[in-house]
Amino acid sequence: MAQKIKSQNAECLSLPGRLSRQIACAGSGANNISVRLVEIEPENGLTAQRNKHYHPDVEECIYVLEGEGRTFADSGEYSLAKGDTLVIPPNERHMTRNTGMSVLKLLCFFPTGKVTILGE
Repeated sequence: MAQKIKSQNAECLSLPGRLSRQIACAGSGANNISVRLVEIEPENGLTAQRNKHYHPDVEECIYVLEGEGRTFADSGEYSLAKGDTLVIPPNERHMTRNTGMSVLKLLCFFPTGKVTILGE
């Protein structure tokens, strides 16, 4: 059965250096996908540096809604801008930073209902 999820029902996740809202996941009725809206503020002198993380055995697909950023992955560095998509393979360590002057907004997709983050 189709299921509508309102933005105010998204779960706020406690992840370092970014605002992350879990829109769809196993807890909201999506058994095989997870969708997150991630917002990363522009960097300033007080911005804490984050460590790379990885998702064991699952890909991550990142779509840029707004802003500019750079993803640092084991396989290289990738500049990101509005409309870009980046696919991170399973188990690849990565971290995205905001390189612009406005909030970087990302829509992140995972082919699993429960996302595991390791290494942060």
